Amino acid sequence: MFDKNHLTGNGHLSAESADAFEVRMVREKPELAEGIRRLQELLEPEVYKRAFSNIQTFNKRGEALLIVSGGIMQRTFLERDCIPALKEAFGVKRIQIIG
Repeated sequence: MFDKNHLTGNGHLSAESADAFEVRMVREKPELAEGIRRLQELLEPEVYKRAFSNIQTFNKRGEALLIVSGGIMQRTFLERDCIPALKEAFGVKRIQIIG
């Protein structure tokens, strides 16, 4: 488990809570904002929350989407519940999920 006590006394390190996936993506990659909005419409809220709660990286290049998930369980949720919605929301033909 991650122990934040090692940060104490080190002015060069800090810990911050991560923003929600959609907030980070709209801020960091505004070109994906419309796809994320469409994805939220296509998926049930519970499915969206479970699958996208801990996404590390999310990139679109041409007709491919690369997702780095928070782990194998989240990767499984994405593959099982979200592939068709991701393809439709972002207009891609291929999705690669690493996790």
